[in-house]
Amino acid sequence: MKSVPSIFRCWLVLVCLGCLAGGSVCSAQESKAAASRDDFVSDASFIVGTYDPSAADHSVDSIVKLADQFLGSLNEEQKSKCLGELTSEKRREWTNLPARNDADGVKFSELNKEQIEKACALMGSLLSRQGFEKMRSIMLADDQLLKEGKPRRGFGTENFAIVIFGTPSNAKPWCFQLDGHHVGANISIQGRKMTMSPSFIGTQPKAFTIGGVEYRPFKNETEMAHQLAMSLSDEQVKKAVVQPKRARIVAGPGRDNFVPVPQGLPCEQLNEKQQEVLIKLIEQWVGDLPPKQSKKRMKEIQSELNQMSFAWNGNRNPKSDISYRIQSPSLIIEYACQDLGGDPLDHLHSNYRDPTNDYGGQLKQ
Repeated sequence: MKSVPSIFRCWLVLVCLGCLAGGSVCSAQESKAAASRDDFVSDASFIVGTYDPSAADHSVDSIVKLADQFLGSLNEEQKSKCLGELTSEKRREWTNLPARNDADGVKFSELNKEQIEKACALMGSLLSRQGFEKMRSIMLADDQLLKEGKPRRGFGTENFAIVIFGTPSNAKPWCFQLDGHHVGANISIQGRKMTMSPSFIGTQPKAFTIGGVEYRPFKNETEMAHQLAMSLSDEQVKKAVVQPKRARIVAGPGRDNFVPVPQGLPCEQLNEKQQEVLIKLIEQWVGDLPPKQSKKRMKEIQSELNQMSFAWNGNRNPKSDISYRIQSPSLIIEYACQDLGGDPLDHLHSNYRDPTNDYGGQLKQ
């Protein structure tokens, strides 16, 4: 047998190490596909964690078809938990807290393999690749809060639940709701129109590894915000920094119709490069929607730049305990570190709202 050239051996080692680390040599999705059931704490976590959304079809027909297929896979008891009236006030009872035993929705722990796969397919069509990966990462992050991987009431992928309000339709309004610890995602749909307002998205921990793949659900939401804050001039800082300590989220779950008084730096006073970073930062939330819907929404938001403000609370150092708010007439984004858990940088909360279109208020009934 001929010996392998040393330069080839070095390249082969680098490829193998890259795959093991989930690095750039081997794509994250390939690494996930190679993960085994033993890398995850539950069957639900394994299915969600290795599902590939890359071939998702975001068309209206596909979304409705996948919703019908998911609902069709449920038995009557599961369906009764999953379905609700579009006009039900229960749509407003969502929360980011660990799931209650009496919470609405069918939990992933109640679904079999086929049903979870259909749920993932539906999520993949309703969300962009970015959005699906983020929701998946947050669910898997919650698994890290289980003690020795053992079930814990309200925590973990198994305790996330799906609720569908109304009847999936090509023309009439309906709603998909994903509820769990650190996720309260409300997606209101009517044909091609779609909004995720209001939605709460957070994570704890901020980073973790499963099967050699590192997950960081809020990497861009954190790093881009610090990049913007650190780019501010002395005069901009005087307006942007509201207080030296982190503030709380004020327009979150249970505070429907509340619009805070805008604070901070008027974004029309940002230079071109700073505005580019700001837009990319906003896209970390808006881009969770499918490409066509997120592009349309970003155009609406960009038209409000001269009415937008950026408020910062805390030190601008990248390793600081902070909060920030981006606000315009049709946008409220809030981000805040949290004390619970010991390290505020490891427990992150955020909130996304369009006060003009909460719960699909602009959709035709």
